[in-house]
Amino acid sequence: MSLSAPEFPPSPSGPVGSRAVARPRAIDTLLADRGQLFRALFHASPVAKAVVSLDGCFLVVNDALCRLSARIADGLIDQHMSLLAHPDDVPVDDPYNDLDPYLEVAGERRLQRSDGSTAWVVQSREIVRYSNGDPQFVVLSLVDVTGRRQAEDDLLRRALTDPLTGLPNRRSLTDRLQHAVALSRRRGLQVGLLHLGLDRFAAVNDSLGHEAGDQLLCQVADRLRWSTRVEDTAVRLGADEFLILAEDVVDLDALQVLSDRLLRVLDEPFHVNGREVTLSASVGLTLGSDTDPDVLLREAHSALTRAKASGGRARVEVYDEALGPDEVDQLQLETELRHAIDSGELRLFYQPIVSLADSSLLGYEALIRWQHPTRGLLAPGAFLSAAEDNRLTSRLGAWVLHQACGDAAGWDHHLRVHVNISARHLAEPGFGDLVSDALERSGLPADRLELEITESTALFAAESTLRAVSEVTERGVTLALDDFGTGYSAITALHRLPIHTVKIDRSFVADVVTEPATAALVQGLLHLGQGMGLQVIAEGIEDKAQADWLREHGCAMAQGYAFGRPAPLSRGSRGHRVLGVPSH
Repeated sequence: MSLSAPEFPPSPSGPVGSRAVARPRAIDTLLADRGQLFRALFHASPVAKAVVSLDGCFLVVNDALCRLSARIADGLIDQHMSLLAHPDDVPVDDPYNDLDPYLEVAGERRLQRSDGSTAWVVQSREIVRYSNGDPQFVVLSLVDVTGRRQAEDDLLRRALTDPLTGLPNRRSLTDRLQHAVALSRRRGLQVGLLHLGLDRFAAVNDSLGHEAGDQLLCQVADRLRWSTRVEDTAVRLGADEFLILAEDVVDLDALQVLSDRLLRVLDEPFHVNGREVTLSASVGLTLGSDTDPDVLLREAHSALTRAKASGGRARVEVYDEALGPDEVDQLQLETELRHAIDSGELRLFYQPIVSLADSSLLGYEALIRWQHPTRGLLAPGAFLSAAEDNRLTSRLGAWVLHQACGDAAGWDHHLRVHVNISARHLAEPGFGDLVSDALERSGLPADRLELEITESTALFAAESTLRAVSEVTERGVTLALDDFGTGYSAITALHRLPIHTVKIDRSFVADVVTEPATAALVQGLLHLGQGMGLQVIAEGIEDKAQADWLREHGCAMAQGYAFGRPAPLSRGSRGHRVLGVPSH
């Protein structure tokens, strides 16, 4: 870092030359007292800055750093940088480095303000050296990113927490259960699941009203939370169902003891709006160690189904391997799905993606359906889990890609097609070749195909997934991040893969007009996507008010029932067209 005045070449004669001469002379005048210039720039900077000695003591600080740390300058001068360090963050000392360890920290770190609150900053530094090259002091810069980190933490909390009860939700359960099963294998113990369903809660809800019903669910959640062991996790699965994940269970007797305790806790009367309410719950139990987490969940649900089917209250059933009607029905569905592809029973529906500025059509998202011969038209939720269980995702994915590319090739040349890709299919060998083959067979240009993945896929992508994405994007295919804002970290997901488009999840769009907190989150997501040069699509728009709000806040593209429901293709005079698209 040098503060010496630059040298300038001679200026040409004439009026223009006179102005050119004046400029370097003005600079020379400013730099003549470079200490005064430095102080002016240093103290006026909106970024927190400090001049720090090589051993980490503050020599000079500006007003922005005082505001950031909630301290006065006299309280910082001659103090070591550790004064601001968060107590949980201790830098690793490097004996081979001349600088204080805190000065070596680059990137995001936490600071503790004088009031005990936490501030997140991006730290960078510039070493000022003597003329012989030896370090003299360090100019430290701290950019406050607390707001962005709080928004990310809030998004994470919303994604993993049930908004009514504050318990972990089903999405959070998946990761916790996988971790618990892996740990149980190493410890030689077992994982227990208790699936609780409140008895006749619908009747209570109808008689007291939904608001009272919500209060009742919150009280149930509180009792489950404080009556379980430290190592157990209470989860709300939705509606009137809860699940307890019990780790380090010795045997079934220990699990039944826990179940009995929970039922006794729920036997105590509840008080809602001045009324006393008595509840009970039926429970399904299962126990396992070397078991797939999804299998454990199905077993617990099966046991609860049997407990409920008995017609009694507060019944407890333990899963056994004898198949009931529900299990037989699911197995039959899985068997039939194997033949559905070859039998031509699968369908693609298309939902329009439009410009919010003028509602002009930009493309469609391909959505799979199953025209079952006896059960009618089935949505993906009815059979995709069966595909996962039977390892049919690659076959289904290949069919969707070829069909969607073939259909899109017959559309107007400006329309693009979006295809959802599962994490398992993306990680399988030959995925890049599959995409290339679908494009070549259909004749669809690569830049008219966009593959949609979820945030969790982007965050936890293996090397094979990263290679597959690199192959298809190098060809010209683009990548969209679906359900944007609901996963673990939107920022991290965007940096993991070459994302072209982000789709704001419908759960945020639904409340964007009525909930200020949700509106602030969506506005933050829009700014984040736009700031990174990404296309942004809002999903699930159902009315004009939502569309107007999103358009006014800079969202360019939209998808939802307000612009068209998913519909199949039909034949028109100009080739393929899509049904269900409103005219604008």
